[in-house]
Amino acid sequence: MAVGKVTPEQAKSWALPFPVLSDMELVAAKKYGLLHEKGYMFQDVARPTTILIGDDRRIRWLRASDHVRFRPSVDDIFDELRK
Repeated sequence: MAVGKVTPEQAKSWALPFPVLSDMELVAAKKYGLLHEKGYMFQDVARPTTILIGDDRRIRWLRASDHVRFRPSVDDIFDELRK
C-alpha cells in the first residue's frame, strides 16, 4: 500500500499493483510524525517512508528519509521481513 498527496484519479492512472490512499491533507503524515514542512518546492509533503506492519498491526520496522531519493534498499526490506 502507498499513501500520498495524490488524487484518486492520479493514483489510478499509474496502474500500480497495490492500493494507493489519497491523503491530500497529509493527515497520515502528520499523525505519524512524518510531515516534511516545505520539503518539496516549498510545499509540505510526507517524508518518504517505508513501514513494515506485523500481524498484530503494530509497526515492526520503519525507515524515513528527508529526501525522496534516499530509501531503504530492497535487500534491507527483505532482511527485515525474514526476521
